[in-house]
Amino acid sequence: MKKPFTSLLAALLVLGAIPAHPESWRQALPGYRYQFPRDHGAHEAFRTEWWYFSGNLQDSRGDRYPFMLTFFRVGLRPGAPPVSKSRWALRNLYFGHFSVLDAKRGKHRFSERISRGALEQAGASEERLKVWLRDWRAESAGGKSAPSFRISASAPEMKLRLDLKPGKPLVIHGEDGVSQKAPGPGRASHYYSYTRLLASGALEIGGRKVEVRGTAWMDHEFGSNQLTKDQMGWDWLSIQLSDGRDLMLYLMRRKDGSVEPTSSGTLVESDGRATHLRLGDFRFKGVDTWKSERSGAVYPMGWEVEVPAHRLRLRVKPYARAQEIESAGSTGITYWEGGVFAEGASGEKKLTGVGFVEMTGYAPEGRPKF
Repeated sequence: MKKPFTSLLAALLVLGAIPAHPESWRQALPGYRYQFPRDHGAHEAFRTEWWYFSGNLQDSRGDRYPFMLTFFRVGLRPGAPPVSKSRWALRNLYFGHFSVLDAKRGKHRFSERISRGALEQAGASEERLKVWLRDWRAESAGGKSAPSFRISASAPEMKLRLDLKPGKPLVIHGEDGVSQKAPGPGRASHYYSYTRLLASGALEIGGRKVEVRGTAWMDHEFGSNQLTKDQMGWDWLSIQLSDGRDLMLYLMRRKDGSVEPTSSGTLVESDGRATHLRLGDFRFKGVDTWKSERSGAVYPMGWEVEVPAHRLRLRVKPYARAQEIESAGSTGITYWEGGVFAEGASGEKKLTGVGFVEMTGYAPEGRPKF
């Protein structure tokens, strides 16, 4: 297998050239007013941005295929773009991560990419959702009144093409336009989601071609401040429940083992109404562990989730434990990102659900660099 040293070195050299002072970039501050479809596009005044799609698909036999496709943009120079007509002019670096789990066979596949935002190798529209990294793409496919999206990616032994239609309106996370990650102005992001997308399309995996359907989740997040020096990483959960509700929670973990008080979440009702959850409003706790043979990292594995005010209790489990991602050829981060399922109750009513969990900061190379 070709070693990714060259691409990783290039990424580190470029990232190292980013100005150290975050105030050079626009900060995610309260009062931001979203405008769509414009805010589906890129925000080059902010340093970092990502478009994230995850979901749980099934073929006609009921076999399950959790997937993830993420595009990252890292800005290199703050301020107005220089006047240049050169196709080589470089302002952004793009990364891509793509994974599919064949749950029945226990096989997790991952692919990654990195490219400069020049020469049409990668880029993103500032007017609508249109982001690409060579032949990996995510773009709007409908109008303002009936938005829909299309995503596609290909890699050795896997290829995915999906049409995505919102099952409920988008949700803006946090309060007053910001999702706070730590105390202080700008220690935040602008963050919204389509928490229930109806997915249909085609998957090629391990030499097999199958038609798939299911549900997906789309996150779009942008800001400029990195983790604070006291923060190690985060645990993030998304769940789509059988009663039509959706739940997102995140815990920002500190190096001393505590959880950042600004950690929060969102509960979305079946009709799209959203409730902001502060840290004291929920419980999200690992009940078991799994040690990766590749990285040596020990991750929580299996979680208890409670939202007492909404009488919600869940036990969340992974479809497979070995869903760790080593992205030495792009972002340089080792993290766990995988499909999960849930069982529980809301009051006396039994519930099931499907979703995703992401955990960073557990491996030696697990602390996000942007």
